Parts: sequence; structure tokens; C-alpha cells
Amino acid sequence: MKIPTFSSLVATVLATASLVHAQYPAPGECTGDCWGHDPGFQVRQSDGRYFRFSTGGGIHIHSSASLTGPWEAVGQALPGGSVVDHAGRTNLWAPDLHYDAGRNTYYMYYSVSTLGSRDSIIGVASSPNLESGSWVDHGGLFRSEPNGPYNAIDANFANIGGEPILTFGSYWNGIHQVPLAGPLALAQGAQARNVAYNSTGNHAIEAGYVIYRRGWYYLVFSSGRAGGYVENPAPPGEEYRIVVCRSSDGRGGFVDREGRNCLNGNGGTTILASHGNVYGPGGQGLFEDRERGWVLYYHYANPTIGLETSQYQFGWNVLQWSDGWPSV
Repeated sequence: MKIPTFSSLVATVLATASLVHAQYPAPGECTGDCWGHDPGFQVRQSDGRYFRFSTGGGIHIHSSASLTGPWEAVGQALPGGSVVDHAGRTNLWAPDLHYDAGRNTYYMYYSVSTLGSRDSIIGVASSPNLESGSWVDHGGLFRSEPNGPYNAIDANFANIGGEPILTFGSYWNGIHQVPLAGPLALAQGAQARNVAYNSTGNHAIEAGYVIYRRGWYYLVFSSGRAGGYVENPAPPGEEYRIVVCRSSDGRGGFVDREGRNCLNGNGGTTILASHGNVYGPGGQGLFEDRERGWVLYYHYANPTIGLETSQYQFGWNVLQWSDGWPSV
């Protein structure tokens, strides 16, 4: 069998992306150090400075005075790794950031796992200012079992109907939610509930993120294969893309724009997919920017740079809204 060269792989990826999804705009401007993987995002309350957090090591931190940059690498949140007892404790994944105004504290949820395993932990750390060297690790919030009903990674904190809720999950039985007693503990007797599932193929769904806007809760998540594009290229259209479902309740009943239940089939209305030099966008989040309104941020591979995770780029686009549904 002939093994494709990197240049031929890049040409195929570029041609496929351009032909299938030419309607999407390019990412917003990014200058400086624009590497990113599963980005988490937070704007500091005291001075409006932007902070970007990424998978790897003890969670990489980049900072900038502007969303467009120049971005600068400023260290790691937990440079020694997590205090949890797990084989993946020195390579933390999928940071999720939020600010608790009542406690005047920033919290970061992170994932501890190994590839292809459900033996996973969602941990939490806190900081007064988001800076490297300021983070206190509180260890594991909860753990999933190797043969359990869900995978405890890709956490996202949101207040849903006044209740703190953690959305999480990857592959297998999909995306779940669990109620919290506060930023550092599950609610007493908390039970996880399934809110989105891909029943097709190998159930490629993960990275759920919830926002509230004008009477609706929006669940934005990544669908498709996240990486390994060099070693095992994804068939066209099966790489990462970003999709959305919505619910008036926020604790279930999510449907896509076509009215399809997002617990059935491969539901979700696509917001962003491969196009131009953007390949496999995903690992996303959203925030309401002081100047631009709602912004979708994500990582992607630029085939002209490379398809390895170490070469992923940070991307962002301003969201447009029509009939209550977002698009870029």
C-alpha cells in the first residue's frame, strides 16, 4: 500500500475543506504565540486582560491585552501536575474557566485521563488573579469508572436556572450534566443525566459548553474525530466540527435547528466546520466580549503549518444570531 506523503495529505485536506465548507469566514486576527489546544478562556475582572488556557502539562497559559494579541506564553497553572492519584496527572486536559463574583475567585476545571479510557477524573483549581504561580489545586471533584456510563472529562461550569451545573462527557454515552453544591463539591446525592448523545459510529461527541441567551440555553459541542490526522487521516467530513442544540430548560430537551432531539442519531446544527486553512475546528467555548458580543473560540489545524496537536492554532469568530440560532 502506498503511504501518503505529508504534502499530499495537506493537499487533500485543503481541497476537501475548501470544496465542502467554503461558506465560513476566516478566524479573527491572532498575533504572537497562537498555539492552542482545547482552549479555555477568561477575561480578568480587574483590568480586562485576556487569558487563554490549553491542554498539556499542567495547563498552559497565554495572556494578551487584546483578543487579537499579541499573545504571550506566561507559564502553567499547575506546573507539577495535579495532586490526584492517576497515571495522567502530569498531562492535564480541557481547562474550563469561570469567575465567581461572590468569592472573588477564578476556578478552573481540568481533566485527568489517558487516551481511550473512561478511568478519568475532573479536578478543580482556584486562583485570585489567573496568573501562573497563583493556582491552588483542590484535587478531584469526581471520577468515572473504566466500564461506567460516562467519561469524566471536558467539564464546563454554568448556572442553569440559578443552579450550578457541570456539563461533561466524551464519546461512549455522550454528554452529561451533574449538579454542584458549590465550585468544589457535587450536590448531595447528585446523579448524572444524559443531555446529548451521538448514536452513530463510535459516538464521537464531546466538549459540551452551555450558555444562556434570551430565554434559551445553548449546548455547543464538538462532533467528529479530534486528532490523529497525520497517522490516521479522517475520512472527509468526519474530522472535528462545532455544533449546537438548544433547550428552554437547560437540563435536557436539547434539539437542533431542525427539531431533532440531540439524544438521538447524530443531532446538532453545525456552526463551524473545516474550510480554507481551517481543518477540524473544535474543543470550543464561548464568551461575551465587551466589544464584540458573543465570541466562539476553538482550536484548529492549519494544514499549511501542520496537523499535529503541537501545531494547532487558536481561532475565534464573532457569532451572528438569526431566529434565535447562532452562526459565524
